Amino acid sequence: MTILNRSTFSTFQKVVDTLSCLIFFFLAYVIRFEYLEGGQQGIEWTFIQMAPVLVFSTLYSFHKNGLYRPQRFTSKYYEILSVMRGNIAGIIGFVIVLYFFGEERLSRLTILIYGAVSTLGFIIIRLLVRNFLRTIREKGYNLRHVLLIGNSNQLVEYVHTARHFKDSGIRFLGWIDSQGIAKEHDVPEIEISYDEYKKSNTPDAIVMSYAGVDSAKSQDFIKTHYNDVVPIQILPDLSYSMVGHQVEDFGGIPILGVNQPSLNPIELFLKRVFEFTATLIGLLIISPLMLLISIAVKLSSPGPIFYGQERVGHDGRTFKMWKFRSMKMADDDTDKKEWSNKENPRKTKVGDFLRRTSLDELPQLWNVLVGDMSLVGPRPEQPYFVEKFRHEIPGYMLKHKMKPGITGWAQVNGWRGDTSLHKRIECDIYYIKHWSFWFDIKILFLTFFKGFINKNAY
Repeated sequence: MTILNRSTFSTFQKVVDTLSCLIFFFLAYVIRFEYLEGGQQGIEWTFIQMAPVLVFSTLYSFHKNGLYRPQRFTSKYYEILSVMRGNIAGIIGFVIVLYFFGEERLSRLTILIYGAVSTLGFIIIRLLVRNFLRTIREKGYNLRHVLLIGNSNQLVEYVHTARHFKDSGIRFLGWIDSQGIAKEHDVPEIEISYDEYKKSNTPDAIVMSYAGVDSAKSQDFIKTHYNDVVPIQILPDLSYSMVGHQVEDFGGIPILGVNQPSLNPIELFLKRVFEFTATLIGLLIISPLMLLISIAVKLSSPGPIFYGQERVGHDGRTFKMWKFRSMKMADDDTDKKEWSNKENPRKTKVGDFLRRTSLDELPQLWNVLVGDMSLVGPRPEQPYFVEKFRHEIPGYMLKHKMKPGITGWAQVNGWRGDTSLHKRIECDIYYIKHWSFWFDIKILFLTFFKGFINKNAY
């Protein structure tokens, strides 16, 4: 049985957030003007006037961060991160409105106090609500009783996800037309049709998905039962959408885009700002080292210091990727079609050292600075090999859904040099599908410990 439907709980959460926001704002006022020195007196009315703007900005930001949608399939860590993002964005919106339209200004210290108090407070409230929901669901309340219909792998993933998130409160009544899959996943197999089943049962929702050859059954079912009061949820067959998907609204028409990564624009902006700043500072710090390497390369053999090679980057666009030259100059263009190998006779002693220590990659910091590459991302390849591998390796072209990087998830897991391309692509697809700014930080951290020097780097 359910005691809170979606809209009721969303309204309840908004009321709680509104009251909490006002309390936190009041606490920030008390801390700043009652307990700290130098606080201005007699501005209580100013705070009262500002409060509605702060509440609106916070609720709007929480809404845009998905905090008023059901969190049944959301981990508590992701919800905490969403609360932090939402609260920071709400405070920024509040400050912008005050700057352009308000006559009064808040001190930076007051805003910092409110930010600290409210962020901690909102996180605690969300965890308390989550624990409350878990408790009542364990007692049999606020459950969502779901009937499964179909035979696709998407339904299997749905079952696994529901069981992974133990707080979800999803309970499976049974599985119709599973074609034997239900027993494999410990869900009651229902042998009768849905028309017979609904005569004595009323699920909270129907979740349906059929594999390719049987996909017409979904349309037939909707055509017959679209007028029923039981919600019907269709899981599309996304077997080939390896890096994610997006749902857009085009004038009221839902459009499902496959293999479109769900990348947070704020985190992408933060990624670019961080990489540009870190790269600029890094180039200044290591400039003496790069000068020494340049001299060593010049003395190792005749030819230029840097070597620029055409590579395929984001969305299939080509660019010139720079490295310190590690081989003797070729007499023709054969090097453009050479795969990196350990016994290349043109490799110099200096070049061998640079490759083993990944120091030959340092000039790619320039590629990061101008925006052709990122610090973290799938490694770019030459156009010749891209055309070759796209027909040999499933999902190979999906690596170009993100900007290429100097290091990546495949590299820190040991898949570099003359190693399995299939494993590398698996890592690249995993990276894109699960990308976040903090995932990049993790990869950079791992690169310092096991990414630079590798037995497969040559």
